[in-house]
Amino acid sequence: MFKKIINKIKGVLYRMKIIRGVELQQKVDIPIDQSFYDNIAKWRCWYQGFYNEYHTIWYFVQGIKKQRNMLTMGMAKQVSQEMANMICNEKMEVSFDNEAVGEFVSPILEANGFIKNTQDNAEFMMALGGMAAEIYTSNGDIKVSYVPAESFIPLSWDVNKEIDQAIIVVEQKKVKDFNYTLLRWHEKKDAGFVVRNELYRASINDSSLGTPVELSFLYPDLEEMVEFPTATRPFFAYCKPAIANNVDSNVPLGISIFANAIDTLKSIDRVFDSLEREFRIGGKRAVVPDAWLKGKTDVQTGNVTRYFDTEDEIFQGMRQDENNQKYYDVSPELRVSEHISALDAYLKTLSTQTGFSAATFGFDITGLRTATEVVSENSKTFRSKQSHENNIEVFVGDIVESLLLIADHFGMNTYPTEEYEVTTTFDDSIINDKDARINQQVLLKGSGLQSKKRAIMAAQDVDETTALEILAEIEADEQRVIAEGVDPFGVE
Repeated sequence: MFKKIINKIKGVLYRMKIIRGVELQQKVDIPIDQSFYDNIAKWRCWYQGFYNEYHTIWYFVQGIKKQRNMLTMGMAKQVSQEMANMICNEKMEVSFDNEAVGEFVSPILEANGFIKNTQDNAEFMMALGGMAAEIYTSNGDIKVSYVPAESFIPLSWDVNKEIDQAIIVVEQKKVKDFNYTLLRWHEKKDAGFVVRNELYRASINDSSLGTPVELSFLYPDLEEMVEFPTATRPFFAYCKPAIANNVDSNVPLGISIFANAIDTLKSIDRVFDSLEREFRIGGKRAVVPDAWLKGKTDVQTGNVTRYFDTEDEIFQGMRQDENNQKYYDVSPELRVSEHISALDAYLKTLSTQTGFSAATFGFDITGLRTATEVVSENSKTFRSKQSHENNIEVFVGDIVESLLLIADHFGMNTYPTEEYEVTTTFDDSIINDKDARINQQVLLKGSGLQSKKRAIMAAQDVDETTALEILAEIEADEQRVIAEGVDPFGVE
């Protein structure tokens, strides 16, 4: 029982109790149904590679019940990682057209490891359907902290499903015999916003949220409430994958990129597990006389009961005539090619279901194959990439806006009176349709619409200095060919 409760505290199911607890304690109606968070819990299990309801297998060997865990290819993690890496990697940059805004904001983002944290959390967003960032101050510094999907509970949103009020589960910790949960409310008040902090305590044997306690018990420097009367937006930002929510279209939260591919993930793991077992228990099988197997003597009757080791999957006993006992090799033929073909087909299906081009993932004799290095501008992968990037760009803009508002409120920096624009630049080097790009540059150069230097830069994706070096080498080669073609005796 204790272990079960600890697992709830550590996992998503415990966080689900927060919804019920807040509704009971604060007499509020949270408009998100708890079943949606159950889906997030399921997506996290698949992302981590083990969904207990599917990957735990019970079976019988000679009447003895046994349990084992199904092997998994971890494709939920793989597709989330691949999509996130295409969007948010080390080449991602945030720039500003307003120099004063850039000089103030850029060091704050850098101090918070914003690019690296965005990269990591973009993968979680793809897997769990969303990510949130909270903007606050600590010891005179502005902080940007990412919030797991399970810890972000919307309270209200507009017609465009832009969330303007929310509860954030800031921290959960165990102190002696109690579990403490710190909640932060972001609420609208008149023309501005207000942020409230609340601390709840529950006994170690209680899986609920518990009851409110004094905030100063664990957080003596944290204010219970801070009002921002002139703030035009909340001090959090939410981002989700560019996928319509068909799990619950009435809520503003997003869904995992593999939410509609769970059946395919099951099939992939089933075949992958079967492939391993094909070698482990399908390689050798023999039928032998039961007299050759182990025996147990009944001390009262003297009768011998024959049996074989339940862990031994090779030998099977059969009653045979004592004068004609034989060994029979009944080893089955391994079905390796069938497994590989099935895995390849399922992986291609998974590719299209998660926003990739059909041939992105595959399986052959060498194992899992990923072909994301070839992405053309008209491919499904590229279109998905651009859609997700658009959402992240808005997300970054919201963070910067909240950051400037909180800086203005605490007198760290005045809010800019002139307009500013935030630009998030992503890595487009994966658009690697080389043949099309080279042919285009050849046509432009041949028609006189492009210089040789610029054609080299575009076709080979190099900077101007490298292009000039390549151009010099080409000219040197051409001169050498011409020189070699000259007959010193004047004879061709």
